[in-house]
Amino acid sequence: EGYEAGAKWANPDVEVLTPVFVGGWGDPTKGKELATTLIELGADAIYSAAGKSGLGALEGAHENGVYGYGVDACQCYLYPEILASMTKRVDVAVYQMIVSALTGTFEGGIYSGGLMEQWVGLCRLPEEEALWEETFDFEHDSLPAGVLEKVLEAQEKILSGEIIVPTGYD
Repeated sequence: EGYEAGAKWANPDVEVLTPVFVGGWGDPTKGKELATTLIELGADAIYSAAGKSGLGALEGAHENGVYGYGVDACQCYLYPEILASMTKRVDVAVYQMIVSALTGTFEGGIYSGGLMEQWVGLCRLPEEEALWEETFDFEHDSLPAGVLEKVLEAQEKILSGEIIVPTGYD
């Protein structure tokens, strides 16, 4: 739901195709086949949250010349068509939990975090840049004109509460 909401915020006329399930996290061949099918149906970008299967989906995007978006960690280095990656900042979450345990403020339970907590982010890493940079670490010349500004606007509006990202759990 979050991907579709973001796509429609950026372009109200966009058509987001119905998501498909690969069937498992470890089948890059199936991921590539499904991505290729979506591209044949008119998709001009592929976003897959599918573990190793997602790597196949990104390969399908590359081979068909459409944009792709990585997930979990920076995957922009895989193919030039990958515009960005949604990153899960598990390092930040674990660090925050360790600090709370050491300071005696840790409370057990289920935790969920987003941009506010810096538990998720977006990357497009230039050459050898480390993953320890700001949440959005784009170089200004690495994206089409206006994209970085739109990404930063979305970040600001999400952090201020003006944009509420659907979680799929509501």
